[in-house]
Amino acid sequence: MRLQHWLVAAVAIACVLTAGCSKPAAEESNSLVIFHHGSPTPAIEAAQKAFKAKYPGVSVLREKDDALPNMRKVTDLGKRADIVYTDDYSIIPPVMFPKYADAWIRYAHDEMTIAYAANSKYANEINGDNWYKILQRPDVKWGIADPNAGPDGYFSLGQIMLSNIHYKDDTIFKNLIASNTAITASESGGRYTVNVPENLNPKSSRVIIRPDPETLYPMILAGDIDYAFGYMGSVIGEGPAGIKTVSLPAQVNLSDLSLVSSVYNRVTINLFNDKPDRKIIVTLGAKANGLTIPLNAPNRKAAADFLEVFLGPVGQNALNGVHITPLVPAETNDISKAPENLRPLLREAR
Repeated sequence: MRLQHWLVAAVAIACVLTAGCSKPAAEESNSLVIFHHGSPTPAIEAAQKAFKAKYPGVSVLREKDDALPNMRKVTDLGKRADIVYTDDYSIIPPVMFPKYADAWIRYAHDEMTIAYAANSKYANEINGDNWYKILQRPDVKWGIADPNAGPDGYFSLGQIMLSNIHYKDDTIFKNLIASNTAITASESGGRYTVNVPENLNPKSSRVIIRPDPETLYPMILAGDIDYAFGYMGSVIGEGPAGIKTVSLPAQVNLSDLSLVSSVYNRVTINLFNDKPDRKIIVTLGAKANGLTIPLNAPNRKAAADFLEVFLGPVGQNALNGVHITPLVPAETNDISKAPENLRPLLREAR
């Protein structure tokens, strides 16, 4: 018997002995599989509770990870999901279009902040005008998420680069990022380009880089670091009790839609990717959360039914509870591609 035939037979015998082999959860018609990141978790949980009350026969299975790994599970690993969430809707097209998705929904806005605690050095001094000066002090340690892992990190880089413009100090990015990592930046005609290599190569023990910013917040409380970059929904929704936030100017915090073309768009971030055709170039806009129903989603009906709850009052109220501002109605690139029951909750993006 050839090896592959023997393996098939062995699997069949194992299935009989274990009372049958079940299909992967993502392929079962009575399951709903959601890949999501951290900050919308409270709203997803609220929607899940209401959804289960209405559709008790559908099992909701969630996997939590950073935005890019979640999308790569679908595009690279062949995993199937019914909904994929991301903390930056704008990277859905370059990563998933056209093979794995053809539409996105932009459902909320967030804002960048600095997380700290009462035990952080200079906690009684820091504010929206001096935070970058405090982070440059030699006895202060701070953390940032890996930009190549997802929006948490590259939005933080954008926040720091925008600070050069807003505070009229062209040394901020250099002193915080370029001098402490392998990340570089250049300026031409009032526009800024940030280049993120594969190896970030932290050069100082004062700077901690982690794939997930939510692992940085407990480090603040423990005294391992003093501050961390993040966005409000992440800090409030996923941070432990005792974490505080710095309110930053709109020119820096990526929250103001009216500043997209005049301020935010002046910064472009080139992320590392293993192949040229997978390169992601992010032109900063307002910090906006998004999601997509993949084209190969096993249970598109359940996905649409869940999103009808999530995009409605249940999800909106829960988002507001973690300082994420829902878009009402939510926006999509092509309303004709949206499930019919979601169209009353959507409008085409302008």
